[in-house]
Amino acid sequence: MQYFLADIQNNLSDFMTEISLQIEETQLAGLRSSLMPYTQQMREFQKDYIEQITSSSGSLENFHTRYCAQREINPYVNGANLEMVCHTIDNSKLLTVNKAS
Repeated sequence: MQYFLADIQNNLSDFMTEISLQIEETQLAGLRSSLMPYTQQMREFQKDYIEQITSSSGSLENFHTRYCAQREINPYVNGANLEMVCHTIDNSKLLTVNKAS
């Protein structure tokens, strides 16, 4: 019986982790969609960079901390493009969700 309950607990934990990852990916996809109007005029390497920073919540949080909050110089996105990216990230629920976790 103990092994049976341990298996159920492991399966439930795996299931909850999978749901969490799916929710995060859905939110990241929504953010990429929100950024699309601003990335249309960007060069390919800049679009690739935006895709990279929105590939995980960790990458997004790192980008936001360095380039939006601390205002470090970004070698790929700057000026009005950076402001729009930061503004869009600020308006997303991703940072709020991560801060609550």
